[in-house]
Amino acid sequence: MDGARWAALPQRYPRIADAVLAVFVTYLALLGMSPGDVLDSGDPGPVAHTAAVLGGAPLALRRRYPVLVLAVVAAALCVFYSTGCKTSLGLLGPLVAIYTVGVHHPLTRSAPLTAAGVLVISSGAVAGLAHFRWSTDLFAGLLFGSTQAVIALALGQAIRIRGRQAEQLRHERDLEAERAVTEERMRIAHELHDVVAHHLSVVAVQASLARYVLDSDLETAREALGTISATTSSSLDELGRLLRVLRPSLEEPPGGGTRFLPQPGLDELPVLLERVRSSGVPVELRVEGEPRALSPGAELCAYRVVQEALTNVLKHAPTATAEVHVHHHPDAVTVRIRDHGAPPPKNRKPSGHGLIGMCERAKMYGGSVETGRRPEGGFQVVLRIPRAES
Repeated sequence: MDGARWAALPQRYPRIADAVLAVFVTYLALLGMSPGDVLDSGDPGPVAHTAAVLGGAPLALRRRYPVLVLAVVAAALCVFYSTGCKTSLGLLGPLVAIYTVGVHHPLTRSAPLTAAGVLVISSGAVAGLAHFRWSTDLFAGLLFGSTQAVIALALGQAIRIRGRQAEQLRHERDLEAERAVTEERMRIAHELHDVVAHHLSVVAVQASLARYVLDSDLETAREALGTISATTSSSLDELGRLLRVLRPSLEEPPGGGTRFLPQPGLDELPVLLERVRSSGVPVELRVEGEPRALSPGAELCAYRVVQEALTNVLKHAPTATAEVHVHHHPDAVTVRIRDHGAPPPKNRKPSGHGLIGMCERAKMYGGSVETGRRPEGGFQVVLRIPRAES
């Protein structure tokens, strides 16, 4: 087995890896309890042995209960040192626990927890050495332990930030890939429009001809109807081929065959916003008015505009917060996407495939898109799509 596969084993079997780590840390703590590492070179006793075990064994549950494990091992090490043990091998358990807290919790929470753990451990060390004078060795030991705790916390925070950045990059790549697929489907949709428009024009002409000569020239009417039949069959075949490209996600119904999945609309916004939240940007959804569905194309347009706006927030302001406000008016739907804290775009005018794509989509359905900086800070995108007259 090569080095890469060995390195991947802890990720594949985290519980086994943590159990092995707990056994190893416990063994080191017990190993350091030799007579030379105990004050007065006496027997540390069962209390010290129990504290040594509790200072390492809980690490088997460190991923599931990081804060609780830190509290247990810190308290155990406090008792360990208060019994007169002076080995530094017992520090490994709390350092691993501090690192784990740094990985799973933000600095605002992990730093106070680390400080509390260091304080508890230091109290035990001072209590164990209380009958000795305050020496430079004791001060150096406490400083050394505190420095190691800070390093463990910093390492955990670095791993946490790196993991969040990697997760955010994966979400951005997924959103970019989805947008690229959507743009390609829109291009194919234009081709579909041209094909269908051509065939319908032929059908309209031949139907008019057949109606005109139906009473006077049955043969010509028969030929016109034959042309209509062949044209519609060809149009349906072409329509089916293009729709398979436009909607490749197919489901097998119970009765056999396939059916096309619907394109997303405003009712799919909660799912989209949940994906954005999981990538690190808090976003809220607010809906006002009486919801009434738009046409399928307009629904897809509104969904893609929200998706594009939130993608820009992920790319340019990953630390900002955002909100999506959908207002159903009797004659139109307004969708406002705001972020708080995003930097201004490099270009004042829409550029690239992002903002221009929003405007083009809205124009297709008689709507409009307005973008710009907010006076109170941040950026906003406002989409307005009129309802089709019934």
